[in-house]
Amino acid sequence: MRKNIPQPMFLHCISTLYLAHQQALCAKYVDISGVLNPVVKMVNLIRLRGLNHRHFRDMLKNTNTESQDLPHYTAVRWLSCEKVLSRIFELRKEICDFLESKGKPQPLLSDEEWVWKLTFDADISSHLNVLNLKLQGEKNLVSDLYTHLKAFTSKLVLFLEQVQANNLTLFQQCKVLMAEATAEFRTSFACEIIKDLQLQFQELFSDLDTKAEEVRLFQNTFEVDMASFPDELQLEVIELQENDLFRDKFKVGLVAFYKFLPKEYFPNVKTFASSYLSIFGTTYLCQQTFSRMKYVKNNLRRNLSDDNLRSLLMLGTSNLKPEMSAILASRKQFHHSH
Repeated sequence: MRKNIPQPMFLHCISTLYLAHQQALCAKYVDISGVLNPVVKMVNLIRLRGLNHRHFRDMLKNTNTESQDLPHYTAVRWLSCEKVLSRIFELRKEICDFLESKGKPQPLLSDEEWVWKLTFDADISSHLNVLNLKLQGEKNLVSDLYTHLKAFTSKLVLFLEQVQANNLTLFQQCKVLMAEATAEFRTSFACEIIKDLQLQFQELFSDLDTKAEEVRLFQNTFEVDMASFPDELQLEVIELQENDLFRDKFKVGLVAFYKFLPKEYFPNVKTFASSYLSIFGTTYLCQQTFSRMKYVKNNLRRNLSDDNLRSLLMLGTSNLKPEMSAILASRKQFHHSH
């Protein structure tokens, strides 16, 4: 067994923010059931029966809003929460009239206090969706993900300050409602949601916060003061920071930069970098494999062996392109004789 192998670093999976559905982001810690449950009920009343849905679309066509059809809410698809909330707000008058004509009146749609909550939940979900989209992808390093998280926590501070001052500049749907509503925007429920989100982010990523200084050293090798590095790295860091060739290589990207460093001259720096380059900040690859399996192993391939399934998954999830010409040229016979 090889010795002196650095121990892996275990951090809370950052992909928790987007792999789980939107309720894992908000409703798990923030109670938006008073808004979400009635919204889901309204959507189901319209979408679950084809006749109701066709009548609703006909009504939208007559009001020139046909392109704004009402989407389903799907719990496992976190993007759907914000889309449904926003669409309910945009079509609240049409939905109210339609459900009343079907004998299913929804008084909440005429309750401006509830509509304010609906609108704010849609806006805060929209901001969360922007963050989630930034966190996706297989090439994001843990330092990139942490940067997005720190930025969002700072945004939450700004959101709280502006909401407390009754400033809704950063909440687009709320701005629209402010121009129409007669009831004032109550800041108490909005502040509670933002504060609970701040607490949620603090609890989920406290382990990563303890490594904030190391992440900064990993991400900003040439910009951080040499004294900030651990003692065993300082001599090597001096060599790095005074070498213009390495500085130019650093601009290409962190992965390429740390690969380029000669191991014989920078063993400690490479070991330090490998602990962060090897961290899986998301489970993107696992999700990609499961998604690929859904298409590879279907009802038309029931006799697919485990070995063939494994090979097909490797081909489906790998970025490597096989040299088909060389493979075919090496074969003398493509089919076994019977």
